[in-house]
Amino acid sequence: MPSRGVPAYGSAMDLSGGVAVRLAALCLDESGRLAGRMLCGDAVRGGLLLDLALAQRVESTDDSIVVDPTPTGFPPADRLLAAIAVEPERSLDGWLGERRLKLRDVADGAALAGRWELRAGPLGLGRRYADLRQDETRRDVDRQASAPEPGWSQADACVTAVAAAGGLLDREGWHPERPGEEVVAATGSVAWLCTAVVDHLLLAFERYTRQAGALGQVGPF
Repeated sequence: MPSRGVPAYGSAMDLSGGVAVRLAALCLDESGRLAGRMLCGDAVRGGLLLDLALAQRVESTDDSIVVDPTPTGFPPADRLLAAIAVEPERSLDGWLGERRLKLRDVADGAALAGRWELRAGPLGLGRRYADLRQDETRRDVDRQASAPEPGWSQADACVTAVAAAGGLLDREGWHPERPGEEVVAATGSVAWLCTAVVDHLLLAFERYTRQAGALGQVGPF
């Protein structure tokens, strides 16, 4: 795979604190439960692709996604890499909508890596997660999606753009918004992918809303 310069994550890649896990943290409620919104899954899959692009493991051609399948050590990312390597002809939208890779997979990966803590739910039933980097998560929640601030990294911009488009910055209504062009531009070498993820999320929200409406259901989605 041709190089585009120094990977944003450097030579020591640790995706347990990457874009996907930071987005997953925005899908946790106060009790440690994962949100059941379908759009959360799309958002974290977009985050995984952005993590891989920042690490120069994934690039786009005219009609497919090309990967370096060398394992990263983060199980959800490695599953996605292996799957793309088997189906290189599949579209980017297809991978963003791949529901076999779920929000819970990213959460379990974060817990396995020690980024989160896995706990039993009430009466020992179900799963609860504790975010062990809540200060970082609060900063992610508080970022404005209209324009980047000085000192943002590429990953910061990716998290903000995808979180906005996925409705993860609106903790009350979960309403998606299109991030500012400067925020997407601040993702640098992965702006092409960030744009695609944002567009996918906004269209997916409209699609999920229509589908739910046809079934008489009420969001958020």
